[in-house]
Amino acid sequence: MKTIVYGIITALYVICMYGCAKENLTTPTVAASEVSLSTTTKIVGRQQVITLKTGDYYYPTSKALLWLPRNYDANLSGGYPLLICLGGRGQNGSSDISILLNSETVARRIADGWDAEAVNPVDGKKYKFIVFSPTKNEPKTWGWSAPAIKVMLNELKNKYNINNKRVYITGLSCGGWGLWSCITDDTSLCKQFAAIGPVSSAGADHPDKIPNVDKYGIACWNICGTDDSFYGLAVNYTDTINTNKPPITASLASLEGVGHSAWYEAYDPTWTKNNKGINFYQWLLKYHK
Repeated sequence: MKTIVYGIITALYVICMYGCAKENLTTPTVAASEVSLSTTTKIVGRQQVITLKTGDYYYPTSKALLWLPRNYDANLSGGYPLLICLGGRGQNGSSDISILLNSETVARRIADGWDAEAVNPVDGKKYKFIVFSPTKNEPKTWGWSAPAIKVMLNELKNKYNINNKRVYITGLSCGGWGLWSCITDDTSLCKQFAAIGPVSSAGADHPDKIPNVDKYGIACWNICGTDDSFYGLAVNYTDTINTNKPPITASLASLEGVGHSAWYEAYDPTWTKNNKGINFYQWLLKYHK
């Protein structure tokens, strides 16, 4: 009798273990552009899909694409430069993370094969960027602004080996609005950036605080097409920063005849217009806190 009972128990144990193992090994169906590295990590456009807290009541988390350098070293002395990339309306408002790749964004450049790295023209060394591209799943949204960026930046610093002296931010179109929010709306956040790159940028909610760029020693390269409706703002903001002759003069790249699409040129690693033969990423690396 005992033998029969033990046999039944053993059989049930094997069935249970097999069933559990089968369930644990099941991976979710992913799109053709995604590759599952494990049951918890997905890759879209050669970048990790991550989710970070935002501190926002209605949208408490943000999905994002994260590029970590090849052979990323969590113990690398000094850490890696961080580039935060805020997209426009076209890169927000959907639960599909691949929306971040639907134009010539930095994330798209990486997806197309560019490893986010550049040679610093100051010291001649090659630096590899960590690139963070968040999105907001809210219809008709302008994306994230200072409060959420501050929360996400703190979380990134806690999770990854980031060089706190080389934190950069860029934003295209209404992503530029988010960038300016980070400069004008929160002093403690503003102070963390070494350089900013607004591209075809929408206007700031608090333009009177634009001089924070000068006040806190932040480098600014404004890139905008002359046929863009935002071009006048780009000229005005650049002039405003330079009013008091800051130690780092803000510069403006005026793309002749270009409309609301300057990011096609700006984020291209081969584009060096108005900058003495260096691209946007090399320009960023010239500056640190």
